[in-house]
Amino acid sequence: MLMSPHLSPHSGPAGPSEAEITVAAALAAWVAGVDRHALFGQSRGGAQVAAARQLAIYLAHVALGHDLTRLAVAFGRDRATLRHALRRIEDERDDPAFDRQLTGLEAILLPLRGERDAAGGRPR
Repeated sequence: MLMSPHLSPHSGPAGPSEAEITVAAALAAWVAGVDRHALFGQSRGGAQVAAARQLAIYLAHVALGHDLTRLAVAFGRDRATLRHALRRIEDERDDPAFDRQLTGLEAILLPLRGERDAAGGRPR
């Protein structure tokens, strides 16, 4: 499994269970064409970075099952900001092309959740 370097709570996740968040962020950053480290920065960043961060939050929550408290710490944002990100991505799913792309991204991440579930583990 891809492991992140040891990062502070506001610059990204660290540790075995947080590696999944790093993978979701890397995938979202790759799709958006931005540096994954920018998703964990204290500043909002440009529109592309903010959109990629929202996508990463959505993927980590919906596809991987991480709770909002864990994600708030990992991304250095409050829970209200995370709820906004989730609503924004859900609204975009009304676009069939976006929905297909998002379904594909979720499918890439689901095996990570399956490995954790099969081992009887939950995000810590």
